[in-house]
Amino acid sequence: MTRPVNIGFVPLTDAAPLIVAVEMGFAEEEGLDVNLLREQNWATIRDKLSYGVVDAAHVLLPMAIGISLGLAPTKTRIDFPLVLNMNGNAFVASPNLTTALLENGNQLGNARAFGNALIKLSRSQPIRVAVPFLQSMHVTMLRHLITQLGGLPEDVFDFLVSSPSKIEQLLTDGDVDGFMVGSPWASHAVENGAGHLMLTSNTIWQGAPEKVLGMRYDWLEDNRDTAMRLTRAVYRAANWAARNPNSGVVSEILSRPQYLNVSSSIIENNLLGDTVMATSGQTQHDPLALQLDAKRIGFPWQSAAAFVAAQNAPYWNIDPTLAKTVAHEICRPDIYRQALESANAPLPSANQKVEGSLHSTTEVPGMNNPILGPDAFFDGKIFDPA
Repeated sequence: MTRPVNIGFVPLTDAAPLIVAVEMGFAEEEGLDVNLLREQNWATIRDKLSYGVVDAAHVLLPMAIGISLGLAPTKTRIDFPLVLNMNGNAFVASPNLTTALLENGNQLGNARAFGNALIKLSRSQPIRVAVPFLQSMHVTMLRHLITQLGGLPEDVFDFLVSSPSKIEQLLTDGDVDGFMVGSPWASHAVENGAGHLMLTSNTIWQGAPEKVLGMRYDWLEDNRDTAMRLTRAVYRAANWAARNPNSGVVSEILSRPQYLNVSSSIIENNLLGDTVMATSGQTQHDPLALQLDAKRIGFPWQSAAAFVAAQNAPYWNIDPTLAKTVAHEICRPDIYRQALESANAPLPSANQKVEGSLHSTTEVPGMNNPILGPDAFFDGKIFDPA
């Protein structure tokens, strides 16, 4: 075995590929000794990855781009050869905001109606929304929704940052009007009666990459074989975790105190695509709400990263062309291909695609029958990186 690989994670359901890789032996089968280091917030992950305290981490895609652009205490290029999950976030509103949204035309699960209602309500004052990190898909998707509906995100939202596991308390205490957070914390809040679920993030963009397997560029280049074995182990673990018959085992593992430390039933619902809609435990099935199956969603599309970079560049005061260039560079489909060719993984021929163009599952050119989609945006528009 090589020296231990230190990997940071935040307690969220989408850390499952990393946790399962260790607990179910996929990392060991690849000859890896992995230390999983749990952190409560994304700022700590950012700093420990940037300064080399950890070699790799469970990372927000916009955060990886931001760190690589120098939007961190130290500028460090963070590459990623694998997407850990698509979607998984949900917006939970306080009882008062829920009532106001419904009175202003909101329809549960309808992104357009939700966005228009937010714009109307914010005319008197911005809506206080808690998010886990500003350089995140939570913020990216909410800003995209409002912008595409003709609003100004800075007028609609007053963002407050909180660690995912503490975000529910802000709503309970009345410090915010709502929050957007990843599984299982939205379901946890709804079951506890803290708020009401308004929509899941996939209703804004069905194919949104959420967390990635981030690696410091210098570590990756100095340890390419280890990086490829890690990519392969996590890829295999993600596919295993995504299979419905394994959901009970995965949820039991994730529920342990050293990982998420919440009820396994909440986690299992999320893994099965059953979003908790009410305190009574009522669920709504949506297979796109959280996607872990790496054979379909794991490929690091440079076009998706470029879209995320382009959306955030104005708010980061970064030139959009530079942001897209850096996003393109830190995507590592080359590592993905080298690591997974021996695993007979589906390998698309291209590294970019037209984002938002797939309205159903579609086979695309490549090796081992790669199948993608759907990945539509709520308004039917597309992002062509060409």
